[in-house]
Amino acid sequence: MVNPLMPWAILILAITVGLLALRLGRTEATGQARAGELRRVANSAPFLRSPLVQRRIVRRRLLNVALLVLTIGGLITSGVLVGRPVEVSVRSEKLASRDIVLCLDVSTSVLTVDVEVLKAFHKLLDSFNGERVALVAWNQTAQTIVPLTDDYDLLREQFDEATKALDFNPVWPSQEEERLYLDTFGGTLTKSVQGSSLAGDGLASCALVFDEKRAEDRSRSIVLATDNVVQDFYGDQIYTLNEAGDMVSERGIQLFALFGYDPELASGFGADSTEKEARQELKNVTEVHGGLFYEVADPEATGGIVRRLEQDQAQILDGDSRAVVTDVPERTVYTLLLLVVVLLALMAWRRA
Repeated sequence: MVNPLMPWAILILAITVGLLALRLGRTEATGQARAGELRRVANSAPFLRSPLVQRRIVRRRLLNVALLVLTIGGLITSGVLVGRPVEVSVRSEKLASRDIVLCLDVSTSVLTVDVEVLKAFHKLLDSFNGERVALVAWNQTAQTIVPLTDDYDLLREQFDEATKALDFNPVWPSQEEERLYLDTFGGTLTKSVQGSSLAGDGLASCALVFDEKRAEDRSRSIVLATDNVVQDFYGDQIYTLNEAGDMVSERGIQLFALFGYDPELASGFGADSTEKEARQELKNVTEVHGGLFYEVADPEATGGIVRRLEQDQAQILDGDSRAVVTDVPERTVYTLLLLVVVLLALMAWRRA
């Protein structure tokens, strides 16, 4: 291991070298020869007093000082680099004891509001620190995009991909848009089901994403985003929305509902209910089962969900903390390179 006193030793050496260089510079400026003899030039006093020469002398001295400072800075930076700059962080194995499933309706009647929903999910994700989060998409059936995880980079990546796949007009889609949608959400479609936007089955599927055996020290929450525009002409849906709400309640899961509705798309796909009916049903089911109901466009929705999640948070899991030491030479190397480049440039200018 490198001696931690090394940078200080190099600093002292740099100061010593700098003082010697400054002394030598002054000696040369007074005209003292190496052999100790003085050399005088006749009638040079008026020449030395001229403004042009004075400016050149001042500029020369300033340049020498700058070279000295850069040299000392380079030596100090080299010493720091030799001493291996590190970053010490304390990493706790404690995880916030919350499991959250983001439950997203990706049926064609809600595509125009799905992007806003994903933005709301992004805001929620920014407030998390150690919670496990899952992303589930559903239409005719459910597709787990990301299982419960605290890998937020992965979740953000999947949110971005989902946003791209949902950003199109389902009335006049291009072949590329259709392909991207099917590649991303093909698991939400099945030939055995004739309906779409089966909210009851979607919510029930999200409830099953949690660990089968409930841990007493972990809270569970579902954030359900849908327009609740159910199309089930042949009775393919297994759970009604209310029955799914019962399942959520029985499993001790906190329910949050985000309602978004596009009148143009919803009315064009033969919905079983109107906007008012769809909204009221989702609101009633959510509140009857102890949940909270929000509009997707409500700017307070994200903050309200976060506050409620914090209130319902179970105890923090115990875990050991450990110090993590990481080498971070990048800034020091860049600084040293910059000093060397500037030093060489000034030296070249000085000789010019």
